Amino acid sequence: MMKMLDRFRPSLPPVAMLLEAPSVLSLRVAKPGKDIQALVRHEDSVTVLVDELVLSEGGAARMADAALTRLGRPKRLSLVLGDPFFRMQILTLSDFPRHEEERQQAILWHLRKLLNVPVETLRLRYEVLQKTPGSVTLWLSLCQEEAVVALENAFASCGCEVGHIGASTVELHNLALSRGLLPEEGSALLLNRTAGYLSFLFTEGGRPVFFRCKETPPGETGEGGETRIEQELRLTLAYHRDKLGGGTLSKVLTRSHPRQIAVPLEGVLEEGIPVLDLASAAGLEGAWNPEWVPLVSLLEGN
Repeated sequence: MMKMLDRFRPSLPPVAMLLEAPSVLSLRVAKPGKDIQALVRHEDSVTVLVDELVLSEGGAARMADAALTRLGRPKRLSLVLGDPFFRMQILTLSDFPRHEEERQQAILWHLRKLLNVPVETLRLRYEVLQKTPGSVTLWLSLCQEEAVVALENAFASCGCEVGHIGASTVELHNLALSRGLLPEEGSALLLNRTAGYLSFLFTEGGRPVFFRCKETPPGETGEGGETRIEQELRLTLAYHRDKLGGGTLSKVLTRSHPRQIAVPLEGVLEEGIPVLDLASAAGLEGAWNPEWVPLVSLLEGN
């Protein structure tokens, strides 16, 4: 399956940043690839609004300048952003034109029916997940063009070009896939929990089949005394099982940022389903805390 990284290949720059509440994580390594050696790693706080990561123009420039100074003023870098910055979904098309411009138009036509925002304001990226004689399945990543340009301009004003811009859970999936942690047959679930959101990525045979990201304000209580997290877990698992016809999960992989945040799966999952911490299962425990895992995955080239 094609990995979700299409900029700066094969010369991925050795510098990347993760903007994901409550932190801005900056990482420079000696050389991208397996067994990366960190030269600089630094953590700052980030301001996050209710529904998405938004930095004011001046704030973004100051953040970029400070981070680039610590990283040695690189000329290129990659960015990983929290999932709410994006609208991500899996789309199956029966007609997939040969020419790229026609493909874009076909995708946008479907998106106009699915989304309640003008598609002309969005930046679109897609990857082909699966092709069959009668259809093609795509992984779509959408974000507001204005917000992306603001980030790119903030770094450009400091003399640095932003190449790859990816989502946290996408990088986690690439790591799990590269480590053979997703079963070749059957269903699995990757859970990415942060201080502000909870993302679900269901896979079949390692291939993404359903993605959902829900914002989760701390301490918010849902129906029947459940926390918002517990409610989202229960409802999304039921949707995957009952509406999508998903099979019994063979395993659940989790990542929490900050790492002390728990994912309350007890009483929600069927008994006997193994729950594994992604960092530990990928052999990163000790060297890298969970908050760094998306950057590690990216700079490994997964």
